[in-house]
Amino acid sequence: MNAQPGRLPARPVLATRILYIYLWLTMGLLFIQGSGSLLLRLRPDIEAIAPGLLATIMNGNTPHAILHIVWGTIGLIILITQRSYSVRLGLGLTFGLFYTLLGILGIILTNPFDLRLGWQENLFHLTVGPLMLILVWFAWHSKETVQGNKSARHQLPG
Repeated sequence: MNAQPGRLPARPVLATRILYIYLWLTMGLLFIQGSGSLLLRLRPDIEAIAPGLLATIMNGNTPHAILHIVWGTIGLIILITQRSYSVRLGLGLTFGLFYTLLGILGIILTNPFDLRLGWQENLFHLTVGPLMLILVWFAWHSKETVQGNKSARHQLPG
């Protein structure tokens, strides 16, 4: 089996596919949520006509919106340009650790970095971050890949 270093030699197993899907959804939705939040913050006329639930979801805090836009943009750029298993695993690990620590920090401190982290934001960060870490763990520990009906082992670069 000839595989390029850091790349899966065949279609990844279910755990890796689920991680990839979760990465795409998380990064895309962070970008959308951050952009919508920033738009509402910068355009009070739009915020005034936005439905209450949408305005709540869009958390009109500028630093928080920028954080989501930055993570979403960087994540999407990595996902679009990098097909490497190890790079995507690293993205998931970095994001999962960052968001888990942000959720913990939001509980310990009041509005760290002026991010307006209420219980809803902390709940979000402490759900999204640890779930990402769990999916990274499963993807990292599932060394098998599926190739047609056969199962093959892949090696991470040393």
